[in-house]
Amino acid sequence: MSPARAKDQKPTAPQVARDFYADLMRATQASRVGVLAERERWLRGITIEGREEQLFEFEMLLRGVERYFNLHNGVVDAHERPLVTRDFHAELEDVRDAIHRAIRIARRLLDPDSDSKRVFRKYVESQLADDRIRRAFLEEELGQETPQESLFVLREAFEALRNLIDHLLKLPVCSLALFTDVGNLALREILLNRYFRPFRPLEFRTEYDRLRSVRVLDLLASQPQDVRPAFTTAFLALFRLLHYLAHVGPEGEEFTPRRARVVLALVHSEAVSLVGFFRQELATQVGPKRLKAAGLRAARDIAKEAQRIAREVVVEPAGTEDASMKAAAAFTALFRAQLVALVEALEPGAATGEDAFAQLVSQEAMAQRLRKDLWVFGQLCRATETALRSEDAPAAEAALAALKSYLGYFHNVSYQLLRYSDYEPFDRFTGLLMELPWPPEGPGIRNRLAEDLRHFTPTLESTFAAVSRRVLLQGRTFDRKDAESLRDRFLAPPHR
Repeated sequence: MSPARAKDQKPTAPQVARDFYADLMRATQASRVGVLAERERWLRGITIEGREEQLFEFEMLLRGVERYFNLHNGVVDAHERPLVTRDFHAELEDVRDAIHRAIRIARRLLDPDSDSKRVFRKYVESQLADDRIRRAFLEEELGQETPQESLFVLREAFEALRNLIDHLLKLPVCSLALFTDVGNLALREILLNRYFRPFRPLEFRTEYDRLRSVRVLDLLASQPQDVRPAFTTAFLALFRLLHYLAHVGPEGEEFTPRRARVVLALVHSEAVSLVGFFRQELATQVGPKRLKAAGLRAARDIAKEAQRIAREVVVEPAGTEDASMKAAAAFTALFRAQLVALVEALEPGAATGEDAFAQLVSQEAMAQRLRKDLWVFGQLCRATETALRSEDAPAAEAALAALKSYLGYFHNVSYQLLRYSDYEPFDRFTGLLMELPWPPEGPGIRNRLAEDLRHFTPTLESTFAAVSRRVLLQGRTFDRKDAESLRDRFLAPPHR
């Protein structure tokens, strides 16, 4: 949204904010709402560093292994020689490396005490002579009642599969039939997993699929209902593809790992799905013809370039290190260009210049916007608490309506910029407002809400302080005048 448009924005009618992006993600997974909610609770209880990124890489590898065995995803050149005479040693080594990495991540995500108990239990189970008791143990384990159990089952299956592949790689030739059979085993273990089953293309996870671009979020917030969902899906998909590509040559690796080709196959697969989305959904659902044309252009450009990369780069002999990095660089340039093109389609002139993509994903702009919005949020909470504790019921109602309006503004952009660990207290506070009867009649309800505000305000202050300490903001003076101007746009006028 342009600065001029932001200044003209008026507080809307009293309405509790919804996280549009989370709602969009969950709408595609309605049949698994309970499972996903339990998984979110499990993830929030994990204390390891970078838990969300660890989970993202783990599930990326699951999806990559799933897609790698589909040869249409560009891992081999069918025209080079007949597939039935081809040796798939190299491809099995790629899969083996991806599975090995997934096992290592699973060990980090599993609670050490719980994992040790399960390993010991497996040992006890193997020593039992009574098959009735062994069967009961097996059924309980395979029930996957919790994310922890589900992850343990998958890790154990992958360890067995890795051992199997190690022995297969000793064969003089690994045929297409053998490669396909290994793929069927891997696919079955992945798809039968209850909590870590890979989602379909163009489905997203609230844990790590967020649009962290102030300009993109502002722009989407200003779009009408017939445009916003389709373009949000397109942006989420493109940013996720870039996220995948960041794992092709991860930091700390001296050489490009073999699993890079598994990731590239996943990128190619989801790029093809995105092309279909542009052609069949975005170009038919959005209203303006210029936006439909933009969707068709994106589909054409991605399809053409993805095919070229898969044909000319990914399948270079022996999957050389240079080939993987060249393919990653080509895909990265392609998806960045498409992100810029979509922004330009929505608002001409919004993404121009040589560093247009860098401007879209400016970390400094995100930190500054989040810091300002958190400060305003705290100011409005304190003003609303004061109004609720007064005897003036109409003033309290007006202050609460202003806070709700601001919450909608906050959810459109700055909420998406929070770290995953910060979501829970913000979600809990939003839930309290959602349950509130409107108008909030009676001193009891107003006093309860005033207490809720009093307890939530320190969360805002501590989050504001944490954001202010970020290296990106060192030496950047807080623009209090700009923040006060934003606050005053939402602040309820004095009641007369």
